[in-house]
Amino acid sequence: MSDKNTREKLQKALAAVHAETPPAFAEVWAAAERQNKTSRKRYAGFVAIAAAVAIGVTAFGLWSTNEVEMTDEFLIADALMNSTQWSAPSDLLMPEHQFDIYQDIPLLMESTELQEGSLL
Repeated sequence: MSDKNTREKLQKALAAVHAETPPAFAEVWAAAERQNKTSRKRYAGFVAIAAAVAIGVTAFGLWSTNEVEMTDEFLIADALMNSTQWSAPSDLLMPEHQFDIYQDIPLLMESTELQEGSLL
């Protein structure tokens, strides 16, 4: 009995859905154009607000810029930075012993006898 009731309710619901006529293309197109127009207006409003905020922040940043007074701490640091020099330590780290690669080739021990071939 429940299957029969379910079938009847489903048939009534489908008949009600199919009885409605779909909207005309012109109506759907007009609704889409209205929605597009409102979304463009909303986007333009957001852009205008963001631009106003950016201009306001920039103006406030330029207006509130104050010159920092140089204290003794800054003057001492400035004097140290301008009076010291730095050079690369690479010359000092080079070894003193130098050899001619063509004359003083170090003896390398071989891992195998020449007759037996190389290790793979």
